Amino acid sequence: MKKGSNIIPTLLFIVFIFLLDRFFFLPGRMDGTWEYESGVNAGDYITFDNIDIVSNYEIKVSSNRTFDSFYLVGCYFGTLYLLDKETMEFTKYKRIEGIGE
Repeated sequence: MKKGSNIIPTLLFIVFIFLLDRFFFLPGRMDGTWEYESGVNAGDYITFDNIDIVSNYEIKVSSNRTFDSFYLVGCYFGTLYLLDKETMEFTKYKRIEGIGE
């Protein structure tokens, strides 16, 4: 058996794991308080109460009674990655430990 014959099943397994993570575990990791780090500012602090999950790929963040739409890129290792729908710029938020938990 060739070495390259294991690449396709491995890639399919990785895609399956990422999809499983996105649909089942990602919303739970978003619960907390997030502090703005870089990108498009949707508010200095956002909490899970300010986030309206439209689908697993789109969220709306409310700040000052307005909603900003973002694509949810991921939430890994204490960092929330968002992509602004209008400007297509990345936004990065860091989790604040001990607040809102």
